[in-house]
Amino acid sequence: MTCKPNKQMIEGGKYFFYSMFSHYFFSTATLTLLVVGCNIIAVNAFAEEVVLISTGEYAPWTGKALRHNGFVNHVITEAFKRGGYSAQYTYYPWKRNYQQAKLEKFHATSYWYKSKDRENDFYYSDPISTEKLVFFHLKSNPMIDWDTLNDLRKYRIGATNGYTYTKEFWDAEKSKKLEIQTTNSDAQNFLKLLKGRIDIFPATLLTGKSILQKEFDIAKSTLITFHPKPLSETTGHLLFPKSREDSEKLIQLFNKGLAMLKKEGLYDKFMDDLLAGKYSK
Repeated sequence: MTCKPNKQMIEGGKYFFYSMFSHYFFSTATLTLLVVGCNIIAVNAFAEEVVLISTGEYAPWTGKALRHNGFVNHVITEAFKRGGYSAQYTYYPWKRNYQQAKLEKFHATSYWYKSKDRENDFYYSDPISTEKLVFFHLKSNPMIDWDTLNDLRKYRIGATNGYTYTKEFWDAEKSKKLEIQTTNSDAQNFLKLLKGRIDIFPATLLTGKSILQKEFDIAKSTLITFHPKPLSETTGHLLFPKSREDSEKLIQLFNKGLAMLKKEGLYDKFMDDLLAGKYSK
């Protein structure tokens, strides 16, 4: 006997198939959406916000080819990391570096000494570094023991464009009390020193030694020494534009991260690495 399906059986079968397909399709789609949603939540939970920082070449403190972008930028990176931020660096000549940050194109600029002019436009972070600025000279042309800048009037003095040095230093240049010749880099100034085109040149002690070791062979670098009296002892800072709405939040976050680094002992470890020359390797 042959069993033929009637209309009611056919309609029932269609309904059963549609119900099963709908249940599978929507369950699968729902599961897929849940998985994708969870992945998005997980990515967002672990994503770091990026702080854009303009900087320049000043080894061993900052430098694109240095380990961790140099000592100062290493400290900055680790301080922000403790607040859930990552630091991204863009390198410019120092004058342009400053202007880019002033135009709000970056969250901050690394790194600068204090000056009254900058205080009008930027907030200063807590000190990142402490540096001694000394005059380098040829061993064959020793410096006199000096007390004031007026004592240096007989010297041809080199300087690098965009650097702070001291207000008195640049005031003496503007008033022509001192003969100051500017170039675009510290290395160029050391070369002028070796060629006898200038007599003395100010640089931080560690930076001067680093450049001489990196840029000149030992026969030339050993011809240069420095006077122990510092032109200044200054601190280096990360600057945040006052014109940006997020600057006060970021500087508080950075200062907190810097304090944590010091408490953890990592700042001292980084400083030991700096003195051992590890940032230049």
